Amino acid sequence: MTVPRETRWVVDCLRALARGERRPLAPASLDWSRVAATIDAESVGPAIALACEDRSGGDIPSAARDRWRRERVEATARHLVMTAELGRLLKAFAREPIAMIPLKGPALAELIYPDPAVRPCSDLDLLIRPDDIVRADARLHELGYRRVADAHSFDFDVVHDRATLYETSSGVRVDLHWSLLSEPRYSWDEHAAAVWERAVPTSVGGQEGWSLCPEDLVLYLAAHLAVHHGVAGLLWQYDLFLLIERSRDALDWSTISRRARHWRVRTAVYFALRMVDELFDAGVPERFLQELEPRGVRAAAMRWILRRRGPAERRAAEHLIGLLLIDRGRDVVSALRAVVLPPADWLAARYGGGSALRRYVAHGRRLGDVVSQAAAGLRPRRR
Repeated sequence: MTVPRETRWVVDCLRALARGERRPLAPASLDWSRVAATIDAESVGPAIALACEDRSGGDIPSAARDRWRRERVEATARHLVMTAELGRLLKAFAREPIAMIPLKGPALAELIYPDPAVRPCSDLDLLIRPDDIVRADARLHELGYRRVADAHSFDFDVVHDRATLYETSSGVRVDLHWSLLSEPRYSWDEHAAAVWERAVPTSVGGQEGWSLCPEDLVLYLAAHLAVHHGVAGLLWQYDLFLLIERSRDALDWSTISRRARHWRVRTAVYFALRMVDELFDAGVPERFLQELEPRGVRAAAMRWILRRRGPAERRAAEHLIGLLLIDRGRDVVSALRAVVLPPADWLAARYGGGSALRRYVAHGRRLGDVVSQAAAGLRPRRR
């Protein structure tokens, strides 16, 4: 994997921050406009600001340092707001009681980051049990949240997406999930009860709560990075690296391997952790990666994409990448069939009223947009 020198310097700074080391001096050859573009695109400005505090900074343009400091101040303010809101939600849900596990956001930041405030947070991801959907929806409305209007209905979210988004008038958003992985080709739901049984106590926002156990958290973060972001996103890669770094002595890699197979996310977890290991020298055991390493045409295509296409292009092709990451061939066939010829109840829930023909036309347009986006991501780069 070839990494631009500007990205390499950013990654090295983040790794030094995680390990309590002095960050590397910036090479004189760095293109600072590209450094700035990388940091902006990957939302790591606050972390870079913290990493750069341990040197005088003469190797970094003052305008860049000042900008990252401002971003860190803004991120700190945002972290305080989101942490306080998460504490309020934990307290309110506990009174019902509704079991809840915060995912990513302030909870993850407090668990693994050297300074939780440098981990950006745009919304609060909360996992609940499927049986609590109605009560959780009612409680959020009582707390001032309203479901964000989008392209489909709440009923569609309940049956098919397994997640829905809420927002307060102040702009705080809650992404409510009742499945870690929201597609049927992944079998997390078959093992969901065990995930809740393995949850470990934690504290965030001044309230007691629960977190996924370390092995389940590795699997969730890796699958999320691969399936929903095309194995792209330095912030999510850094999350994984920090979790591995902080939990190195506690992680049971054989358990992670076994659960990856049971959840049918072996391919996704392999490519996510291989990427993180190569970028950050994370120390993922090679034997573990060899156990998970996929073979075949789809795996070869995925390797080609990772070698030849950058983060923005992979994000554009995330739907295609999602097919390449499916473990079982028969699940690929099922997924393609569902995409091309979805059942009538899915179409009705997704596109609303009107004739069946109108729904299929709407779906055809959406499918065309997805294909065009993926093709743009895979198109040969201009030189």
